Amino acid sequence: MAASALVVVLIGVGAFLGVARLTLSATGPSGDVAARSVQVPATAQPAGFASAQQLAGPLAVLPAQVDPEPSDVVVAYFSAVNDGEYVAAWALGGKNIVGGTYDDFVPSFADTTYDDVTVNSVVGERVEVELDATQTDGSHRYFAGTYTVQDGVIVDADIHRE
Repeated sequence: MAASALVVVLIGVGAFLGVARLTLSATGPSGDVAARSVQVPATAQPAGFASAQQLAGPLAVLPAQVDPEPSDVVVAYFSAVNDGEYVAAWALGGKNIVGGTYDDFVPSFADTTYDDVTVNSVVGERVEVELDATQTDGSHRYFAGTYTVQDGVIVDADIHRE
């Protein structure tokens, strides 16, 4: 019964949109699977309904994609590193920081359990940070400097140990 109602709804929607192809499968008493196709020919639209093309007009203009704030990119980078999501960190700019390969990048975090980044300021594309890197032995290493972000990716880093 529910399958019949679904077929009627789908056929109605297909008729409304002008195109439909529905393939149903059912298991019969012998366990065989029977399939059938229903095709609905294109029909005129009901009065009062506009087509997708009419709604979109001649040119559908999508809004321009806005790049994330530079500070958000830096925070996302360290979040990915802390979560062990090295592929994401690499894509967010790790590839531009290490100066080597991905295989060089991942082991560079082997002695660090957590990076706590503090954004001090943002001027244009430059993000000034302080970094507290907690090491596997419980000690801390402190860093400061800037990350440069362009088009949602860290493109340069000037970080020094304090």
